[in-house]
Amino acid sequence: MGNAVGLLELSQIASGYWLAHELSKHVAVDMIWAETICPGHFLMIFTGASASVEVAMEMSKNVDASGVISHGMLANIHPDVMGVLQNPRGMGRSKALGMIETLGIAPAILAADGMVKGAAVDLVDIRLAGGMAGKALVMCEGRVDAVKAALDYAVELLEPVDVVSAVTLASPHPELMSYWQ
Repeated sequence: MGNAVGLLELSQIASGYWLAHELSKHVAVDMIWAETICPGHFLMIFTGASASVEVAMEMSKNVDASGVISHGMLANIHPDVMGVLQNPRGMGRSKALGMIETLGIAPAILAADGMVKGAAVDLVDIRLAGGMAGKALVMCEGRVDAVKAALDYAVELLEPVDVVSAVTLASPHPELMSYWQ
């Protein structure tokens, strides 16, 4: 089985810490993220063999279903997605920038995975919920046509209700670029 990622966004912070504890204790997954996020939610991202991540996702059903805001599992996630989640990259100076904004974290991770699998782009950053009222932003760079193709593919992967916007900056202004260096 390949490397998989599981994601749970909960509205209940205490329940989130309890579940992170239980998953870490009983399931062979590596907890990448287990902390509070805006607006008063709890986010867990964990990786492991597909079978282990499936067990962890099943265990999450013990949490009150009304407390689960978004959830998802991706088997065989592209390694760049996890790499950028843990270490955002800087932008290249002469590349187009693509951004997709989602109404949830699970759709953002799915979009990021689809972008790098569907077109010749590099992920730059995946911003999850911090100061964005629970939304997420995924940024990629590459040639203009590749960035547009990546965004089109990501938008097709997601439910329309999950996509806030998707834009391409063919030649981002240098002052804007300094924010991602």
